[in-house]
Amino acid sequence: MSKSLDSEPLLTASVLATIPECLKRTLGEPIGENIRRQSILISSNNLANRFILARWGIRPSQRKKYRHLFDRIRKECRVIFRNYHNRGRLQWKYNEVFHTFGVFKYDEIRGNLILGFVKIQSHEEWKLTIRSCKQSI
Repeated sequence: MSKSLDSEPLLTASVLATIPECLKRTLGEPIGENIRRQSILISSNNLANRFILARWGIRPSQRKKYRHLFDRIRKECRVIFRNYHNRGRLQWKYNEVFHTFGVFKYDEIRGNLILGFVKIQSHEEWKLTIRSCKQSI
């Protein structure tokens, strides 16, 4: 075994399940600042970097040392992003307020999926379509 595997944090299903909370916090930052943006672009790699930094204090510059950790988290972020893209929306309730975002694919570069999140006001929700998930054969 390599030296980095021994020193890397343990990844469990419960740890991976907290990645969407990191995305919600990331989307909530511009909401708290009352900045009216048309869309917020977030890449799957950026979300992975934020999650790793918040969870373990490991900076992206340390990616070489923690290669397996970064690879695994980035793959998980891509899966989560593809799920939100297929659904077409992201919604959660915080402090008795529903936050709804429309989701669109902005770009994909060498596996790094970049999604755009558009804040949907409560009176505009009817305009947001729900995409059906495609079944792969």
